[in-house]
Amino acid sequence: MRHRIWIVAGLLLCSLAFATFVLVNQLKEPPPTEVTLSDGTIVRFEKVFIGTTSYDSYSRVKAFLSGYVPNRFQSRLGERIKTTFGVNPDQLGVLFSIWTKEGKRKQNSNPFLSRIEFVESTGFVFNSSVGGYNSSYNLMRIADVPFPRRDPMLHVRLFELGTDRLLFDLTVSNPGYQPHVTEWSPEAIPITKVAEPVRVTLKHGLGDFKKKYLADEDIEITSTDPRWLRTRPKRHFWLSDATGNTTYVFPGLSPFEPAWKLNVRLWRSSDAEFSAEEFWKTEFYPLPSPTKAEKLSLKKTVLGVEIDVPILAPAGKVSDDGTTLNVEQTTHTGAGISMEWGSGGAMGLFQRIHSGLPFIPVKYSTIDEETELILTIRDQNGTKLSIENSGTYGMNRSSMRIVQFEPKPESTEVQLEVIVNRGRTFEFLVAPPMLSTRP
Repeated sequence: MRHRIWIVAGLLLCSLAFATFVLVNQLKEPPPTEVTLSDGTIVRFEKVFIGTTSYDSYSRVKAFLSGYVPNRFQSRLGERIKTTFGVNPDQLGVLFSIWTKEGKRKQNSNPFLSRIEFVESTGFVFNSSVGGYNSSYNLMRIADVPFPRRDPMLHVRLFELGTDRLLFDLTVSNPGYQPHVTEWSPEAIPITKVAEPVRVTLKHGLGDFKKKYLADEDIEITSTDPRWLRTRPKRHFWLSDATGNTTYVFPGLSPFEPAWKLNVRLWRSSDAEFSAEEFWKTEFYPLPSPTKAEKLSLKKTVLGVEIDVPILAPAGKVSDDGTTLNVEQTTHTGAGISMEWGSGGAMGLFQRIHSGLPFIPVKYSTIDEETELILTIRDQNGTKLSIENSGTYGMNRSSMRIVQFEPKPESTEVQLEVIVNRGRTFEFLVAPPMLSTRP
């Protein structure tokens, strides 16, 4: 009997020792990868990710213990931050935590990187400025493209803003790795593509471009609809590759790709001719009083785009509490705009809009990338008063543009014109240019 007890005890001790060994190894924390900025701020690299990622400020040890510590003692484990961050599907997210030199969480973080480099296994360097900052708690998320997607490991170099000092030189698992890619092959130049009623011919390969953008001499545009040719079409172009990278900077992509896709999008210019079904004009309205915003509540659907014109506002701080519009006059003048997000009634996405000029906000249903709105404000004499303002604000499948205007001395009334401008997109598979970055 005693013999059996010793055997059982021995087995229990062995099991306990084995469990302790496994637990210690599982909870063993690698040292953090961190650097100290010139101002003493400590930046700790957390992870790279695609899509959405979760973050837990507790180490694995604390996270494990928190499941067993009674609620009344949880505070002794310290503050816990659990949150998620996301980036667009084609982007790479880089997450950092920010700390003071005393080792405390730094709540307010300013941009600290001048550029990011992704080093491809071929030796080519994807070099880009830093955008897509998103800071909350003591965390900062940066979204960037393009980057190598054919390499299972991602080589990242990050440089400090202001000094351009190398902060991080990391090699990490590549969350955007694509082991299987459907390859593209370049087409023979010249290439002609058709999207009725427009035909576009690419006359030169990328290596023959005289400028670092698509110039008039590189393409030929013809159309069976003369409205497309009476004025120079507005154009937009970008490059992409078979792995999913997109860039709006030429060249921007790896020259070791078998082919690039040159994407060209054309629209009629704002002074082109448009049909009645593409066009809508409101009535004329008196210029707004300096102390009062007028509710318009105009709604119209044009080519499937639902348009809502809620108010006509003077310069100043216009606030909306859901029932009443209030205007505070300020000394600020000019084209600057600032907004406060909120659950405004008439102003929808915003609770307060501060504009140095009179303005009309235009809300509309989210439209595809080929469709743009041309928004113009004119006075009773047909004189254009609106200034160019490309800022678009979106949320929950709706968007808003704030159109500012500057009345003339003779202006007494204003009218909003809305044009729904449908574009056309053309795709050309081209050979990458020979770049000096090739080894």
